[in-house]
Amino acid sequence: MPDLLRRVALLTIVTAVVVGLAAPLTAHSATPVSVRSMSLLAAADHPLVHADRASAPGRERSAALSLTDVPAPIGPESLDGNAALAMPPSAHMEATLYRRSARVSPKPAAGGTVSGKATWYCCTLGWRGQAVVALPGALGGHYDAPPAAHSVTVCADRCATLPVVDYCGCFWETGSQKVADLSPEAWALISDSALSRGVISVTVHFS
Repeated sequence: MPDLLRRVALLTIVTAVVVGLAAPLTAHSATPVSVRSMSLLAAADHPLVHADRASAPGRERSAALSLTDVPAPIGPESLDGNAALAMPPSAHMEATLYRRSARVSPKPAAGGTVSGKATWYCCTLGWRGQAVVALPGALGGHYDAPPAAHSVTVCADRCATLPVVDYCGCFWETGSQKVADLSPEAWALISDSALSRGVISVTVHFS
């Protein structure tokens, strides 16, 4: 029992000593903010001051070196007004006209003849189914209602006297000119060729 009391007393004394030593630390942490802390907080309220960038010689040197790497700008293209412009090659050209030769049969005199090509045509008003002939205007061709005023003699394999009852253009004064257009009946009178042949050679005799 006495030992237990001694232990309790000793434990009480140790506890008191520990509490006594910790008290100053607790009091120091509870003191107000120090003057140094207040100075730091006041400095934080002022705006941040930046250093003058232009005053840094290293930065200026770096900017100058960077500009040397930039290629020179391309200026506007200038044309020398005195320089002669290249022109494309040229060649002299001259038009040449070629006249197609044509054998024109002159209008025959009374009793004369003209030879050339003849074709056939269908018919003339009032003369269908009859052996008649149409002539170019230069040879006296024109429309003539029955009875015909004049006639000509047309010869191929045979000869026949045919009334001139109509006009034909007959490509006159061209390389393809004709001297007569024959009705189918007139064609059969003077030629043994079929109508499908289309063209025969004839001689027209004017009385």
